Formats: sequence, structure tokens, C-alpha cells
Amino acid sequence: MEDICAGRAIDPQYVPARVAGDRIQDRRPRWLRFAAYAALMSFFVSLTAYNLVDVDIWHEMALIRESLRAGHLLTRDIFAYTPTVYPSIHHEWGAGLVAYGLTHWFGGNAILIIKYLIATLIGIVSLRCAESLGADVQVWAVLCPIAIYLSQFGFLSVVRAQVYTFLFTACCFWLFEQDRRGGRRWWIAWLCIFPVWVNIHGGFVVGIGLLALHTLEQAIHRQPFRYLLFLLAGTVIEVFINPFGTAYFAYIARALTMSRPQIQEWRPVWAYGLWWTSIFLAAVAITICSVVKIGVRRASGLLMVIATGFEATLHCKLMPLFAIAWISHVPSYIQQTPAGEWITAFTRRRFAFVLSVCLLVTTIYLADAVRWKFWRLRVPQASTTFAYPVGAVEYLREQGFVGNLMVPFHTGAYVSWKLYPSVKVSVDSRYEVAYSEEWVDRTFRFYNADAGWWETLTAYSTDLVLVPRIMPVARVIQQSNWQMVYEDREFEIFARPGLTLPIADRTSDSFAGVFP
Repeated sequence: MEDICAGRAIDPQYVPARVAGDRIQDRRPRWLRFAAYAALMSFFVSLTAYNLVDVDIWHEMALIRESLRAGHLLTRDIFAYTPTVYPSIHHEWGAGLVAYGLTHWFGGNAILIIKYLIATLIGIVSLRCAESLGADVQVWAVLCPIAIYLSQFGFLSVVRAQVYTFLFTACCFWLFEQDRRGGRRWWIAWLCIFPVWVNIHGGFVVGIGLLALHTLEQAIHRQPFRYLLFLLAGTVIEVFINPFGTAYFAYIARALTMSRPQIQEWRPVWAYGLWWTSIFLAAVAITICSVVKIGVRRASGLLMVIATGFEATLHCKLMPLFAIAWISHVPSYIQQTPAGEWITAFTRRRFAFVLSVCLLVTTIYLADAVRWKFWRLRVPQASTTFAYPVGAVEYLREQGFVGNLMVPFHTGAYVSWKLYPSVKVSVDSRYEVAYSEEWVDRTFRFYNADAGWWETLTAYSTDLVLVPRIMPVARVIQQSNWQMVYEDREFEIFARPGLTLPIADRTSDSFAGVFP
């Protein structure tokens, strides 16, 4: 055999060697993709490895448990001894049904699997959307750590109902991109999925808002959009497919207009410190620079990125929505700039270096995740982030206590799951689902020992008070005629005058709860 162009003979043994080299070259993008996936996943797992059981999942599952016993979905509160709203519209009842079913049939770790599965699906769908918009996986992978860091806020607890909204939101962006490409079958998927979203989490309003923004964007770009108006109307009509009927609309309107000043996660992004704010501003700056470079008309989905960014600025709870919108769209903006071209070219030229960095990152963060035992569910009593009254609940169960227990906002649902119907609580983290804003605010003021705290204690037929020792009321209530009947390192229980319970000092004990 001869090489006609070079005019020289080619060693026959060289041909298969060259073919093998070509095959290796062809496999490089696949190897790099898998290495990037591994690095990004290990980074996410490391950030969210402390799997604290979410405070809301207890009342979600308690609702389903008691509804099954009653034979219908409860709309009148049965867990509190204080005044509650009627009807009690639980917008997370579907999430509670999922959690209760999974834990009942497969055990508590099933919700941990759901957490990682949903996170993986969000990553896959976001990547598909970014690639469909024209972004290379290399650019997406470089930007993804920013999105993962910003989205971790929604995955620190296991498993929050809002993670279903995060997944549905990622699906929205991918479906909208199919629409831009001229596809119409996505209508069917949308209309089938949306009723599930309506009943699993109140965040379905995000879907309506995103569809409206997509419709507006199509109109601005002079693309077909009138059919989207009919789809938007059909989507609103599907909200009626819920067990609460028209009352659901009034509830959602009330929930959307509440300020929730006492809830940390509803505060603006700058309330979480310089580091969080800096990462968020970096994401915003990258978006602005890339849009300025390529022009607004070439930035598909920009309205949705702006809208979610605005909401994330005001409420850190919504930061994951911005992170998902950002990583689904902004990589395609960057890809159209010299920076995007450079990232793609660099990863191809420096394949060995990039692969080594990915493997190093994977090793470091996976080791950190293993150190935190990312496979373990946690119901801690001693914690720097949140403490469950595990020991106090065990004490009340041992004593066979039946009565009314005043509790802090974040612990009531745990008490209800563990002790109802023997024990009723003063409040829990359902907030507007079951309680008035005035009563929730009054509860916070009681535990802060603000003026009028004593009137709150005696306003209703309270038998016992559960007091975290770090709260100001722990100091002033000792000066009253209420008797301490239980104490450990984190909590105390005080009994009203005339109620006798054995005194227990468990300050030398350590407690760790179990789920469920």
C-alpha cells in the first residue's frame, strides 16, 4: 500500500494503530463528560451531605396518616388546641402523600433516595435545555458549580416539597425550548404534568408565571404565540383539579401576599452574608456581560432568568429557581461569546489536564461527603442548625401525657407526628395553612419574651410549655409559678400550676431521633 499524497510507503501495522488512536480521540468527549458529571455530583453531595429531615415533612405525613384514618382528606385542623383557620388548605398534601407512601412501604431512607434522584434529574434536564439552546457541555460544566452552590439552599433538608417545584421548573425550560424549535407535542406533556404539580406543591404558580413569560417573549420576538394564550388559559383552569375547589385560589392569593418576617429563608439574599451575596452577584454579572456581548434577541429565556433573579434577590428561599433558570439558559449565552469558544477549545486541547482536575475534584468532595455520611438521615437534638425535642418527646410518651403543649414554631409538626392524638400543639410550621399571622407572630414574641408574653401563655388552655434553653423566655418563665418538670441540654418543659408530673433531669444524656 502506498500513500499517494506523500509518495511513500505506509507500514501496514500503522493503519490499525492510527484507527485505535482515532477511536481514543472519539471517546475523549465522552470521558470528559462523565468526569465532569462525577465532579459536579460530588460537589453537590458534599454541600448537602448533612441530611437534616425537614421540619415540614412531619406535618405533611401526619395529615396523610390522619386523613387515611378519617377516610377523606382533612380540611379542618385537628392538631392544634389554639384557634386555626378554616378550611385548612394544605398545598403540600401531595408531597405528604408521596413521603408517607414511600416511608411506609420502603422505609425512611426512601426520601433520601428521592432527594438525590430529583437533584440528578434537574441536572440532566437543565443540561439538555442548555445543549438544545446551543451550549457545549464544557461551558455548562464550568458554570455549573455556581448554580449548584446557589441551589444548595433548597436541598439542605430532606425532602422539602419545594424540590418537586424545582424539578417541574427545569422541565418547563426544556419544554419551552421545544416550543421555540417548532414542536407542539409538548402541550400534551404540559397539560398532563401540571395537575400533578398543582396537588404536590403550591409552587405551581411558578409554572403559570413562566408560561406567561414565555408567551410574552415569543410575542416580543414576533414568533407564533396566540396558541400559547389558549394553553395559558387551560393551565389556569387545571388549577381547579384539586381537592379544595375554588377555596384553593383564595388560599394561594393569601399565601403569595404574606411577608413572613419571622422566617429566615424568606429574607433577601444579602441577609445571608457576603459570600452568598458575592456568588449571586457573580452569576448576575456573568449574565449581564454575556447578554451585552450577544444582544438581547439572541438570549433565549432571558425574561425568565430576570424574573427568577429578581425573586431570589428578595427571598433566598427562591434562589434555587434562579439557579435552575440560570444554568439552563446562560451557558448558551456564554457559548456565543469568545469566552465560550475559548472554554470549548481549551478543554479539547488540554484534555489530560482537564480530566485530571475533574478526577481530583471528585476525589476531594466525595471524601468530604463520606466524612459527613451523606447516606444518613438526621433528626438531631444537638445541632448548630436546628434541634428537635427528641428527649422531651420521649419523656412525654413515657409519662403517657395527654393534654396541650405550647411549642416553638419549628417543632410543633414533629411533636404532632410523634404524639398525636394524645398531645395537641399550639402552633407548627404550617403557618398560613392552619394559623393566622397574628397568632404565629404572637408565638414568636412569646419565645422572645417580648412584652405581653405572659398573656400568650395564659390565653388558651395550655398544660405544658416546651422551651428551648437558648430562647429568652427560658429565663423569665423560671420566675413564674410554672414548674420545671423536665430538662436536658437543649430543652425544658414547664407545667402549669396544679399539674403534677415526675421531675426528670436528663442533662447528662444525649438524644438522636429517628425517621419516621
